[in-house]
Amino acid sequence: MADRSPDTGARSEEILAAAGIVVSDEGKARARRRLDEARERWTAELDAQAREQLGLPARAA
Repeated sequence: MADRSPDTGARSEEILAAAGIVVSDEGKARARRRLDEARERWTAELDAQAREQLGLPARAA
């Protein structure tokens, strides 16, 4: 997985703020936890299933 860019979070906050959505530190922490939990559950088998359903070629090993 790609590293997180320091700019990504700041830019996302700007986009959300422009839409009138305020992002709290608590909300960011909760989102990070949920993303980390999802990453822990993702397996090579799930990746293969998703690629097959989307009609994408299998990944090279």
